[in-house]
Amino acid sequence: MQHSDKTNTVFEQSMTFTDGYLHPGDKPGLGVEFNEEAANSFPYQQAYLPYNRLVDGTVHDW
Repeated sequence: MQHSDKTNTVFEQSMTFTDGYLHPGDKPGLGVEFNEEAANSFPYQQAYLPYNRLVDGTVHDW
């Protein structure tokens, strides 16, 4: 799964996708660096996950 450009800006990754395989890269650990300065340019916006409820309030399958 590819990430959005915003995500790749905040979480700098050394991993690559080649021929359907994920290659972890050569950096130590998980190979992901958090860019705090880039993260500050995307302020938090509260959002709600969708959910399905019937008229009586019970949750049902999608």
